[in-house]
Parts: sequence; C-alpha cells; structure tokens
Amino acid sequence: MPVTLPQGTKEYVVVDVADELNTLVDLAGTTPQYRVLDATDAEQLTWTAAVVTLMKARCMIDTQLPTLWDGGAYRLYLRFTTAPELPWLGPFEFDVEAP
Repeated sequence: MPVTLPQGTKEYVVVDVADELNTLVDLAGTTPQYRVLDATDAEQLTWTAAVVTLMKARCMIDTQLPTLWDGGAYRLYLRFTTAPELPWLGPFEFDVEAP
C-alpha cells in the first residue's frame, strides 16, 4: 500500500533499503539521491540528496513546490554511487491526496 501525503504538506517519504549482497550496513558514503515523476512521466522533483540513517533513505517531499502538486500517484526513484556499480531503485509509489 503506497504512502499518502496530504496536498500542501512537506514531509519525508522513507525508503528502507536492503543489500542483497550483505556488504552494506549503512548508506552513508553511497551518495543517495532521489527524484519524483508524476503519472505522465514528467519530472516533479529533480535529483536531490537523501538524508540517510543506516539503511533508510529519507526523501523530503514538498507538495507545495515549485507549485501545488496535483492529487494522484507519483513515483520516487533512488540512485547511489557504490563503485563500481551505479544502482537505481524504484519506483516507490506514493499518492498526494487533494482535498
């Protein structure tokens, strides 16, 4: 079930990351970034640095900027720098609920 954010709010969407190779216990140093696409594949939020705590990426979503986000479904993608790999994760879906 996707996360639902009320339209006009600013809050974190938290993504739990699992390392299938069991080589990471902390995302620090992997330079995690996220971006958000809307239902039409238009970029709603460009690549932005995520805040990390161990294996959780906290992605700040401000549904007011640059303009008030429409209600509906959105997709969040994460990318990392973990040389020699450059993995992307996602999509992680969430909804914006308009009044």
